[in-house]
Amino acid sequence: MTAPVPAAGPATDDRPRLLMVMPYRQFVRKAQAAGFWVGAIWDSRLETPDYLDDVRDLADVFVLADFQDEEALRATIRTVAREHNASVIYHIGREETMVGAYEVAEELHAELNPSAAIRFLADKQAMRELLAERGLSPVAFATAATRREVPDAVAKIGYPAVVKPTSLAGSRGVFLWQGPQDEATWTEVVERYGYDGPFLVEEYLRGPEYSVETLSSGGRHQVVGITEKVLGPPPLFVEIGHVHPAPLPHDREQAIAELTTDLLTACGYRFGPAHTEVIWTERGPRVVESQARLGGDRIPRLVELATGLDIEQAIFSSMAGTAVESPAPTATAMVRFFTFPPGRVDEVRGLETARRLGYVDELTVRLRPGDIASAVRDSKSRHGHVIVSGASPEEARARYAEVLAAIEIVVDGAPQRADGRAAALSTPV
Repeated sequence: MTAPVPAAGPATDDRPRLLMVMPYRQFVRKAQAAGFWVGAIWDSRLETPDYLDDVRDLADVFVLADFQDEEALRATIRTVAREHNASVIYHIGREETMVGAYEVAEELHAELNPSAAIRFLADKQAMRELLAERGLSPVAFATAATRREVPDAVAKIGYPAVVKPTSLAGSRGVFLWQGPQDEATWTEVVERYGYDGPFLVEEYLRGPEYSVETLSSGGRHQVVGITEKVLGPPPLFVEIGHVHPAPLPHDREQAIAELTTDLLTACGYRFGPAHTEVIWTERGPRVVESQARLGGDRIPRLVELATGLDIEQAIFSSMAGTAVESPAPTATAMVRFFTFPPGRVDEVRGLETARRLGYVDELTVRLRPGDIASAVRDSKSRHGHVIVSGASPEEARARYAEVLAAIEIVVDGAPQRADGRAAALSTPV
């Protein structure tokens, strides 16, 4: 299906019937607001019971499935789609189960994208091979089918090299090998995820990193905005913050946008959001990876604060045939993630002080007294976040610095400030 789906009014029985795999609760609400009947398929292991109860209450139909059993998931999608006469099958959740959902959608003539396009975006190796074939974003790379073959692939690329599990999402298992001594640490990382392959090994791209948020319709790709990434130290590169819009000179912004849309066209992507990561190297922009979904890490909220565009709602408005325009940014929005040392949490200080600051949009700290703070190894294990915005990048930075300075966690008797500076052994904030 390449044309927009005509939407009837939300209260009628002839609403177009949208079956979504792994729809977050706001997606259900926003699809219904655009006039769709919404069916939801979820796996009970992927969210809390309370969260799934919310989705169940919102959706017109709610079905649980085993996402780890690929054939069972396909059968569930097929059965629910036929039983409820779904006109569209759509998946913009986690990448691991996307390709199968789109293959069933193609089978039932209910797709918005060809499954081949989703495979290019979901599989890091397939994407890198396509880019090489098209002469886009040249990056030296090698492949390894199993863990045992990775050292030889690293030797082929040379140190330093980035090793990526091709089938894990959310930066899980991405690791910088700087020398042979890193093999033992890397092995511990991938064993933690129970992952044995395949892997992609790439040259280490040096330079600032950005993500590009796009919305596509009918194969035309609109750049909604470019976000600056703030990365933690190697070897894991866990993201610790984002700034939207990225402070970029116009020529770099144009080059990054053009490379991104060329990638999506090469993949055959037709409809929906994409989140593409790009590093600006001394040779120009290079694609890191891309996914057929919205950006994580609260980037859609940053876009909304900076431009006024609800990019989530825009997906379903576009699906219903309404043209979506991307407003120019009028502010800068930032998210910063908290990373505290591992250990027993004795006290959490300063949250109420920070929350009273009028420019704080969101503030979450996942640690409570008595908790054991784990080491941060990927995006899922970070300890919380704050979102602020300001009229300029300088104002936004000053505001988030004030929030970070106010928050302090006492871990194993030692005060730890959220901004990473040494905490004074003083009266609690």
